Amino acid sequence: MHSLPRGSMLWDPVLSAIPPRPDDPSRYPETDSRRWYDAEYVGWHTPRSSVPAAPAGGPKGRKLAAVLPYVHPYWTEYEQGLAAESARQGMALRVWNSGWDNERQASISDELIRARPDMVIFVPVEPFLATECFRRFAAAGIPVIASNQSLEAEAYASIVAWTGPNDWGQHRLLARHFAGLMGGEGGYCVISHKPGTSPYLARVWGLRTELGLVAPGMACLDLRYTELARERSRLAVLTWLDRYGDRLKGIVSADDAAPVEGIMRALAERHREDVICVANGATRRGFEFLKDGALKAVTYQSPVMDGMLAVSTAADWFAGIAVEHIRYLPSRIVTPAEAYSFLEARQGLETSPAEDLSRIIAEGQLDELERFFDDLGRRIGDSPAMSVDYFRGLMLEMLAGLLNLARKHELDGVALFGGYETLYRGLAKRDEPADTLGWVRAVAIELLDGLIAGAKLSSSLVERLISYTELHYADPLALKTIAERFGLSAAYLGKLFKERTGSSYSRYLNELRVRKARKLLESGQASLKDVARAAGYSDAGYFCSVFKKLTGIAPNEYGKEQGSAPGGSPG
Repeated sequence: MHSLPRGSMLWDPVLSAIPPRPDDPSRYPETDSRRWYDAEYVGWHTPRSSVPAAPAGGPKGRKLAAVLPYVHPYWTEYEQGLAAESARQGMALRVWNSGWDNERQASISDELIRARPDMVIFVPVEPFLATECFRRFAAAGIPVIASNQSLEAEAYASIVAWTGPNDWGQHRLLARHFAGLMGGEGGYCVISHKPGTSPYLARVWGLRTELGLVAPGMACLDLRYTELARERSRLAVLTWLDRYGDRLKGIVSADDAAPVEGIMRALAERHREDVICVANGATRRGFEFLKDGALKAVTYQSPVMDGMLAVSTAADWFAGIAVEHIRYLPSRIVTPAEAYSFLEARQGLETSPAEDLSRIIAEGQLDELERFFDDLGRRIGDSPAMSVDYFRGLMLEMLAGLLNLARKHELDGVALFGGYETLYRGLAKRDEPADTLGWVRAVAIELLDGLIAGAKLSSSLVERLISYTELHYADPLALKTIAERFGLSAAYLGKLFKERTGSSYSRYLNELRVRKARKLLESGQASLKDVARAAGYSDAGYFCSVFKKLTGIAPNEYGKEQGSAPGGSPG
């Protein structure tokens, strides 16, 4: 397990000073922190009305169940933190993974209610769908600690505590540091987290509202969601550089790994070494960018500490210690001067190359595949502490991922690779790292060619679906009718879409329509009814509710903030 930086505390023992709630936060503009009060301080004012009493006897021997949302490097390290702290406290831990599927999450909840563990640590797939799960646990007398993702306000009534990063506080710190680097002046752009999520709100509006206070001379030129992907981020930054020229002085990224790689490539292509870049972190890749001076600051959020904090809070509750409603991880900004010590404390490659490689091939991204191996070769070459055993294990993990991908798409391994045993023998014959990596690259390209030739890539269907939706978003759309048009079942197409994008098709369609509606509202030339119809909603009232759910603001108020409100009523 990764060691913690010297001097780290598991959680911030000082309760945040919570200001009083404004009478009507929605009346303030987006650039005023009061507008986001209910998002920033969600849960602090919700009384715990249905939480079972803590049993006597302390934590030792208690059974913990943890429900995680996805297989991802962050959650792998989070689970390490869960396991380490559970062992230290003498508690038995079992972990479930919902696979980013709300139905699977509900099924796991049913199983746990029957099994009756002493405590459930729960990281929801979609926070707004977790409230009912928490109510059911409370009704069954099973205590829950929610972790990592902010919840709906009413969900906090049914849990012992919430633990996780203070995303708003982190990005207020980052804003002040960024303002200092920028000298309090100049234009900046933001690569955001997924719109509609709590990380999106904190990492956009925590940053922007704080900058409005400490650096009113700075201006946000544009904000884009690039799916935190390398190539999409590169293209976004190239567009910004061409559009804004010397007005663009800084870039803030919601992630410090793949999108920063795209940012740096774009800046190099346009020879703009003057642009100041900061990011939310902190992966090993981010610390490498920090050490090299490409990034000037990152926030620090340890997934290991995130998992440890949830278990530690459970142990305190079992011990009869008063547990705060919310426990935040410490907030911290890491600078280039500290990057080396953080890298030294965190051995290995934090992000999983095997997972990244499988994703790139499944998406059919040949250009990104070449860049992946170039970057990986450089990272391995720059890592003098990497052992031979670690390197060989890394190559075996990547090879296993390629074989699993071939099996998943029902490709003939003998015809493609000469058989699996032949493939593993080929790896064993290679001694030099550069030769080994080049050989694995050739295997990956062979697999990609095989998938393309056999029309096995699911991403091509998803890209067709996205293109079709972009063209017809204003028409009545249903996944069932579109799937029939493609000759597929709706369930299959919906599953492919969720696997590729991480979002349900219905949510994607609503987000697209709301983006289109915002552009119409900004023009101020149409009534709400006309805007709703143009965006694909026959019912203006429903349009208003969806718009407010995704943006936090009613469409007529949004029009006012942009300088010209549309006329007419929703009806």
